[in-house]
Parts: sequence; C-alpha cells; structure tokens
Amino acid sequence: MLRPILASSLIALLAAAPALADTFEAPADITAVTIYPQGATVVRQVIFDVPAGTHEVIVPGLPANTIAEALRVTPSDGVRIGALSLAKGRQPVTDDTPSDAVVAATAEVERLEQVLRDHDTAISMIRLAVMAAEEQVAFLRGLSNQDGLAATSPDDIRALAQLVGSETFAARQSALEAEVEAQAALRDRADDGELLDRARQALAALTAPVNQGAVLSLTVQTQTDGPVTLDISTIVGDAYWRPTYDLRLTRGDTPTLDIDRNVLVTQNSGEDWDGVALTLSTARPGGQSQAGEVYGIRRQIVSEEDLQRDRAQAADSYGGLMAAPQMEVSPVVVLQEAGMYTNLMGANVTYTYGGEVTIRNGVDDLRLTLDTQTVTPDVWAAAAPMGDDSAYMVAELVNTTGEVLLPGDALLIADGSLVGYTQLPLIAAGDDTKIGFGVIDGIRLNRIVPDRTEGDIGVLSRSNQQTETVVMTVENLTGEDWPIRLRDRIYYSDQDDLVVEYTASLPVSEQDPDGRRGVLEWQFDLAAGAKQEIRLEHSLTWPTGYVLR
Repeated sequence: MLRPILASSLIALLAAAPALADTFEAPADITAVTIYPQGATVVRQVIFDVPAGTHEVIVPGLPANTIAEALRVTPSDGVRIGALSLAKGRQPVTDDTPSDAVVAATAEVERLEQVLRDHDTAISMIRLAVMAAEEQVAFLRGLSNQDGLAATSPDDIRALAQLVGSETFAARQSALEAEVEAQAALRDRADDGELLDRARQALAALTAPVNQGAVLSLTVQTQTDGPVTLDISTIVGDAYWRPTYDLRLTRGDTPTLDIDRNVLVTQNSGEDWDGVALTLSTARPGGQSQAGEVYGIRRQIVSEEDLQRDRAQAADSYGGLMAAPQMEVSPVVVLQEAGMYTNLMGANVTYTYGGEVTIRNGVDDLRLTLDTQTVTPDVWAAAAPMGDDSAYMVAELVNTTGEVLLPGDALLIADGSLVGYTQLPLIAAGDDTKIGFGVIDGIRLNRIVPDRTEGDIGVLSRSNQQTETVVMTVENLTGEDWPIRLRDRIYYSDQDDLVVEYTASLPVSEQDPDGRRGVLEWQFDLAAGAKQEIRLEHSLTWPTGYVLR
C-alpha cells in the first residue's frame, strides 16, 4: 500500500510545481537614461510572453564593457528572478530559429535571384532570334551567288533579286529589333542585380555573428501564463552633462532677468541612445558619499634644555652643518594635525526632460532646452576708479525660482545686445548674487592722488604718520539717470598702536562691504549729464621706534 501512496504524492507534487520550459531569447531596447555630472544609468526593457514555469532567458546585445557588479534586473509583478550570469567574449547557445526579419530578407534574396534567372532566360531567347535573322541573311546571300543564275532569264533574275533584297531587309530589321530588346533586357537585369546586392547585404547584416558585446543569462519564474517585463539597468562611466544659461536682462521701470536654462549632454558609451526618456541628476554616485573624518589635535611641550640638547646632537651628527645659532628660546608647542576635506555635494536635484531624446555616441555637447525662469533684479553701475576708467552694469538678484541654479557657463544679453560671457555660481533657492553685464562707456571715472606725505609730524611728536589724499570723480554721459555704487580703499590695521583715520567729502554708505576690510562704498544716484566728486583723506599713525610694513 505504500508504493501507490508515494507514487500518487509524487505525481501531485510534480503537477503543482512549475515546469522547466524552453530557453527564450529576448533582445533589450534602451528606454530610459539618467545622466549624472559624471556617468549615467542606462535602463533597458525586455518584454516577452512565457507560459507558467521556470525559464532560461537570454538577453543579447549588452555593451562589452558592462559592469556585472552594477547590473540590476527588476521584474514585473508576480515574477521572480533566479541566477544571473554575464558572458563576454562568447555567446551562449540560443534558439537557431531565424527571426521574422531574417526570414523576410532571405525570401527577398531568393525572389531577386529568380528574377535574374528569368532575365537570363529571356535574354537568351532574344539572342536566338538575332542568330536566326543572321542565318536568314546568310542564306539569302548564298542564294544570290548560285552558278545557275547565268541560264536564268532577266525577268527571273530581276524577280529573284527583288525577293532577296526584301527578305534580307526584313531579316536585318528583325535582328535589329531583337538586339534593341536584348539591350533593354540587360538594363533591367542590371537594375535587379543591384537590388539583389542590397538584399544580400541586408541579410548579411541580420545574420552576421556578434563579435562584440555581452550576453545576460538569467532564470525567470512565473506562476501564470502571460507577458513578462524586465528592466535591466547598467552603469556607464563615459557620459556627463553640464548646465548652460542665457541671461537676458531687460532694463526699465521694473527690470527683469530671464534665465534660459539649457544643458549640454555628451556620451561615449559605444552605442546610440535612440528615443529614450532622459533624466538629469546632480547626484554623484561615483564621488564621495560621506563626510571626511575629523581627528583631534595632539599637543606636546618640549623644554628648552631638551630642545638645545637635540639641536646639539643633530649638529654633531651632521658635522656642524645643522648647528643652530645660540638664542633665547621660548617653550615650544609641537602641533600635529590631520586635515579634513569636504566635497561639495549640495541637495540632489533631478530634471526630467519632456519627450523622447536621441543621443548619439561620440556626439559632443548635445544642447537641450529645459525652461525659462524670470526674476526681478536690482540694476546699478559699479564704479572702481582705482583700476577702471568706466563703470560696469551689475544686476543683483535673489533666486526666487524655488530651485537651485547650478554652476555653468552663461551668455550675457542686456537689452537685446550680447555683452559677454560669465560663469554662473551655484545659487541656492533664496540666495542672492551679483552678475556683471558689461561696461557702461558713458560713465567716466577718474582718480588722482594730489597730496601724499610721509615722515615726522614735528620735533616734539613721538609718533610717525603717513597720510594720503584721493580725489575721485564720476561723470554720467549716458543720457539717463544711474544708481552708482563706488568703491575705494583705505588703510586698515589689527594693532591698537597703529591708528587709522579717514574723512570723506561724501558720507560713506558702507564700510567693509561683503566683509572686505579696508574698503569703503558710496551709494548715490547720478543724473544724466551730472558729475560727482569725492575727496578722501586717510592717515596712519604709529609710535616712534616702530617701522610701518
């Protein structure tokens, strides 16, 4: 009784378990690409129908440089993935059944080969007609040369000559028509011969062995019949993108700055990416993924006696070459410090490009347009007469776009005219920056130093002094009013005994702007045709016995 029970249980178990089915070959199409500042993730999709069970799936045509460690396969719902293997340099055994494209190409080659054979048969038949006409002409010539014509009456000879002439003309006309037909048939054959050559080339392209690339083999298990979708993602190293901008400044009662955002994409993966969904990410998967380590600072005190003894020993070891001069030495603190470095990562931003994109392998800098953002800047003229003789237009803006503006090359356009190029820095949402928009030739700057003295103030004074007088002028010849921000410098000191003083004919609007010590800034409006003069006097005073450096 035990055998039947075991047999029936085994049959039931086999019936319930998925059956091992045939091997399926399913080529993968690239559907989506995510490009990083360096590198890219390429997603291929495989869709095929299989019955329920466990199957071996072969995906050919992957790049030869595919990294197995970075390859990932994501199946559709209800599908489990088993073992995976990546073969390079050889192809696994696949189904030899030709594809529909190969079958169609083979049929076309066979059809055109039959067309050429039919052409050859028709041309041969035409050539037979030409030969027959030539034979008839030869017979007629022989007939006219027979010896028995001497005994024939003139009327008979005349009739025979007429007959030979008309028949020869008809025979030669038939030969000529046949030759014309043969030439036309030869031209048709040549055209069909070219079609056959192209058909053979197309068939060879479809059936040529794959000499490069890699093949992915994996086990797929599904409980139901139907379609299976596999998303295969791989990493490509030689791909990158960078932003680029067109900054369009329009002045007026309310200035506006249009920021046209574009990207330049380049990839050298070895294959074209045709009609893919493109995502641009600021993430750096190949860069630093965590903050650097921070180490404590070790301090050690060395006595003067030990330090002098070490120096004496070093001098003896090197024959006096390293002997240190005798001097008063303070206690020494020896510091040992390990530096900390950081890598600017920022908040990862992802841009999804609308529509499908084709990115060819090896094509440099494919330009794609993202969008246009508009902000309202403050526009003024920056004047630095110490080094410039003209002012420069500046647009100061706050990033109100709600997004990070990434670093990139920027084309500068002011009131419809190209004024130059610049490098846009990273501007976080809500942050501000200043962008120069070229020279304003109509705002003239001048700076002179009419009075400069150095030396003792008086015999009874115990201090030294250095004074300087600067006269700056700003002249507006543009025909429109301009807000001016003029900067110049004065001395500054970190020592109490070194006293810095200054006076200015026009009150200073800001001292040490942007944290720049020793810098003064004046902010004022300058009407068209007007001129503004600023006289600046500043001095340094220090005790006697010291040298100014």
